[in-house]
Amino acid sequence: MITFLDVETMFQINPETKRSDPTPFHKDNKLVSVQFASDDGEPQFHWFHHETLDIDTRAPFLAVQQVLHNTDVLVGHNIKFDLVWLWESGFTYDGAVYDTMLGEYVLLRGQKWGISLADSCDRRKVSRKKGELVEEFLHQGKGFDVMPCEIVEEYGLADIISTRELYYAQQELYSRDSNAPLRKHLNLMNKFLTVLAHIERNGIKIDFKRLHEVRADYQKERSELRIGMEDICHAVMGDRIINFASPEQLSQLIYSRRVLDKKKWAETFNIGLNEKGKPLLRPRMSPTEFANKVKTLTTRVHKTRAEQCGNCKGRGEFRKVKKDGTPWKNPTKCKACGGDGFIQTPLPKVGGLTMNPSGIMDVSASGFSTDKTRLIHLYNAAVHKGNENAVNFLKSSIRLNAVEVYLSSFVGGIQRNVKPNGILHPKFNQCVTRTTRLSSSDPNFQNQPRGNTFPVRAVVVSRFENGSILQADYSQLEFRVAAQLCGDEKMLNDILEGVDVHKYTASVIFGKGEADVTKDERTAAKAHTFKPLYGGTQGTPNEMEYYRAFVEKYPALGKWHESLQTEAVTHNCVSLYTGQQFAFPDVKRLASGAVSNAPAIKNYPVQGLAGGCVVPLALISLHNELRNQECKSVVVNTVHDSIVLDVYPGEEQKVARITYDAMTGVDKVFEEVYNVKWRVPLEVDVEIGKNWLDMEDFSFD
Repeated sequence: MITFLDVETMFQINPETKRSDPTPFHKDNKLVSVQFASDDGEPQFHWFHHETLDIDTRAPFLAVQQVLHNTDVLVGHNIKFDLVWLWESGFTYDGAVYDTMLGEYVLLRGQKWGISLADSCDRRKVSRKKGELVEEFLHQGKGFDVMPCEIVEEYGLADIISTRELYYAQQELYSRDSNAPLRKHLNLMNKFLTVLAHIERNGIKIDFKRLHEVRADYQKERSELRIGMEDICHAVMGDRIINFASPEQLSQLIYSRRVLDKKKWAETFNIGLNEKGKPLLRPRMSPTEFANKVKTLTTRVHKTRAEQCGNCKGRGEFRKVKKDGTPWKNPTKCKACGGDGFIQTPLPKVGGLTMNPSGIMDVSASGFSTDKTRLIHLYNAAVHKGNENAVNFLKSSIRLNAVEVYLSSFVGGIQRNVKPNGILHPKFNQCVTRTTRLSSSDPNFQNQPRGNTFPVRAVVVSRFENGSILQADYSQLEFRVAAQLCGDEKMLNDILEGVDVHKYTASVIFGKGEADVTKDERTAAKAHTFKPLYGGTQGTPNEMEYYRAFVEKYPALGKWHESLQTEAVTHNCVSLYTGQQFAFPDVKRLASGAVSNAPAIKNYPVQGLAGGCVVPLALISLHNELRNQECKSVVVNTVHDSIVLDVYPGEEQKVARITYDAMTGVDKVFEEVYNVKWRVPLEVDVEIGKNWLDMEDFSFD
């Protein structure tokens, strides 16, 4: 039996942060109602909580549980949310699921269109009651538990009917020959959804004491970085004060140039959006033309000397005098100094770090780009030129940006979302990235720095007394996946012979023998190993030399890249034998022979197969085997190519073996599911420790 299900809930809003907590893990959050319908029956609505109703939940609980017991496939829109709420509310369901949100996501082939229930119904011409009254109550801060009962019931049943109609509309689409391959990948995503629901429910144990220590360390480092940058800034800019958080002011400091006319500047370099909201195309310019445009449209920034204003005496304000000679009550900004208390007098010497923009892509709306990627390129250029001030400032700026992110996204994210019992429940999202690779939110635990030195990891500990944290990480997964997809025999042989491609990369980029490459250098080189897999060719001279050598070493990779581009131009789409498809509706081959969207065309298949297929297959196998062997240990996190478990004491060897076998055995599962020979051996590194940072290589008995 197919059952269409939806739940309404009551959740808390943090009065300090104004952020809601819609999860079932807050002690005061409650299940308000459950509504369901069979594939052909009338919808049913069951109350479980309402402030105006005296509810005996025993009868509706048994009624809903009976339906779940008889259900073969449970269907919902964003069904993972409903599933976790059901489990936390005492219901049991262990059958198949179908998420109409995933169904829509797969049909869109990676295109960034809305996949809410409303958006999906509109796209598929499915009728849907809007529920304006519900939205009105929600805007007033009223939840489903206090809304008029008839309004909640009407809203919930309308969602069920819409979900049912959307499901059948999707089934009709998947039955078409052009969409039939997509079903394979949708089936995997729906199976994976259930595993992710269990992982979210398991949650991650946080050490509050260690979290406060990490926060204090980062705050201290942030303060020290700012002081050092201010010293350099004063040395090159004189008395002029720079706000490092302002991209415009930072641009003037780094490039020593200020835009004269922002409107003309933007028009010259086509910065902004067209009438359709799409980015304007950058004009083609020779290096000489670009340099002339920069000189014409900007002026040099000079060092300044600050002189105290005679009007305000350094206060940055003065009081106007009335006709009778008495001052006005409120002070006024000093016109002479602009309110700073000082008059900034330009000096003959040019100020700033005097870096040169390399090309038109360095241009931003108010000057020049100061994003992370650009700062790294500038840093490498400063090292090459021996510009000490620029080297030190840019290095500190890059690190300061990172520290700010760590404090806000990771430390702050944990503090905002962790529950009083010390358990953090990050949400895993299958429908955010275009490649089907997972993302996470509340907080984001995915985009962590490479390597195993990130201090925030130290706060992740075991919930079990004397328990351990175990991490299993695929070795060079994207390189192996690329070899599987392109079939380059040299790549395959290097993998079979155990060549450490990351160490080779580091030896070329850092100009040293492989034996002399440090662990940190190997970690830093990983990004460059992956870059040629995606067609990257730009960087420092050493990096560019490596990219050329890489393509020459593995010629089948380049041929595969060209075949992907041809497929994209011909069909506006790239397909994998797993059923994954990636749409490129605007792709075209340029007059130069190059293909627009080339990096994405080359990138998506590798990331899609690695993160959207290999890792999900491994996690499904691991989850099932842990249950089959009645382990108390649980999976608590997955970050790209790694899986993290909270291990019950005494289960270390058993769980490590199950995890290793599940991850390395994906080749056999892959062949069973897709009927495609997996040619590349998968290797897994296993570590264990008392927290997620302080870990050692695991020793199997």
